Amino acid sequence: MKIETTPRDEHQVQIVAEFDAETLEKFKHRAARKIATEAKIPGFRPGKAPYDVIRRFAGEKTIVNEAMELLVDEVYPDVIKEANVKPYGPGELENIISVEPPKLSFVVPLEPEITLGDYRSVRLDYSPQPFDEKEVDRFFYQIQTNYATVEPADDRPVQENDVVFLTYNGALTHPAEGEDPIVINETPFQQLIKPEDQPQENELPFPGFGRLLIGAKAEEERDFVYTYPEDATLEKAKGKEVNFHTKVQSVKTLVLPELNDEFAQTAGNYPSFETMKETIRTRLEANSHEEYDQKYFTEIIDHIHEQSTLKYPPQALKEEIEEVLRSIEQDLSNQKLDLDTYLKIRKTDKDAFIETEVKPTAVKRLERSLIIDEVSKAENIKVDQQQLESGFNTTLSELNASGELPKLRRRIGDEKLANVIAMQTASRLINSQVLTRLKDIATGKSIEIAPEAPATIEQSTAEPENSAVIVETKENADESPVVGELKE
Repeated sequence: MKIETTPRDEHQVQIVAEFDAETLEKFKHRAARKIATEAKIPGFRPGKAPYDVIRRFAGEKTIVNEAMELLVDEVYPDVIKEANVKPYGPGELENIISVEPPKLSFVVPLEPEITLGDYRSVRLDYSPQPFDEKEVDRFFYQIQTNYATVEPADDRPVQENDVVFLTYNGALTHPAEGEDPIVINETPFQQLIKPEDQPQENELPFPGFGRLLIGAKAEEERDFVYTYPEDATLEKAKGKEVNFHTKVQSVKTLVLPELNDEFAQTAGNYPSFETMKETIRTRLEANSHEEYDQKYFTEIIDHIHEQSTLKYPPQALKEEIEEVLRSIEQDLSNQKLDLDTYLKIRKTDKDAFIETEVKPTAVKRLERSLIIDEVSKAENIKVDQQQLESGFNTTLSELNASGELPKLRRRIGDEKLANVIAMQTASRLINSQVLTRLKDIATGKSIEIAPEAPATIEQSTAEPENSAVIVETKENADESPVVGELKE
């Protein structure tokens, strides 16, 4: 076998393998036996016909085609070994250059190559802020509004906790010559006037609109002027001043339930309000700390990325794109939507959606995961058997408690499920140790690279795509094609 390798773009290599005539002849006889076994040749039992009879029966071309298929399947591992390349995954037969002698051209994706810069020089202060107790009040206000009732507000001015029924329209205050000034046609609208300390996210038609209605009465008309920023989602209003004319139709008040034991039992099946409040507070504080950590670690990894060189084949990115799409579809399923419906709502098609929104997210996930993998190797980070078993059992218990374990067993079987859980557990534990090590480095803590240790689970047991789980953060929700955080 003669081997020639030629580098290709996108971290791939072309391998041309040439074999002697004797190799083809050997595989032609194997192909003939296979044909004789599968076909009925008159006068002979299956697989017993002589080669010349089979050749007359099936034809030389059929035998050669079958021989080439057998040859490709069998020799490909030897070709990879002889070429001395580290493939990322299965290559593909690019071309049969010749049959006699057999000369084949393969394109093989190469294992990612990451050259880390001086990642140990990265410094980033770790200073999470104390938990804001107002977050608890904001959370309970949101729950109260979900259980509130609405009553007429009689003939009084609008105040906090009122629901205002109104209409409004918007027009440019300084339209260009010949430009249609109408930005928003007459629109019916309901506006909840939240207390000043309650966040009003994505408020329409512009931030702060609701509180401008305080003091108005039914049938009263008011005008407001707002200048939209250049990055506004309302295309026609970008960077322009818009006058909004509003007319209050009616005012109702939101009657909030009292925060007591009865409310706790109704809203969350808690034995008392104090128990509910403490549980919610603990959860919100943990979420706040986790969110800070995720942003912190993502920033560190992005600093490392800036001084690193990453090479990976298109197949790796394709797999990550597919993983992101699966996460999106799962998110949509939780919202009672499917991808096709979502794309229709967004007025886009799947190809454009993947190119503009899914692919950028996949690139960041993949490259961050590759950096984590490389740091784990550079720092000799490993997981011992006891850690792996403990993590494995924890994951198994969580799946069982959630009711997912029987479904997964039916779908992929016990053995494959065990392997998947083990690999994900190893990846999660290694990621956690990598991030802890990076925090120590970034905060200036003196640490030494860990020596090689026996009886450990190497990083190679973890699937690369799982490495992005810990570092894909809520900070990146704006990168996500679906509202909310992608589930990696």
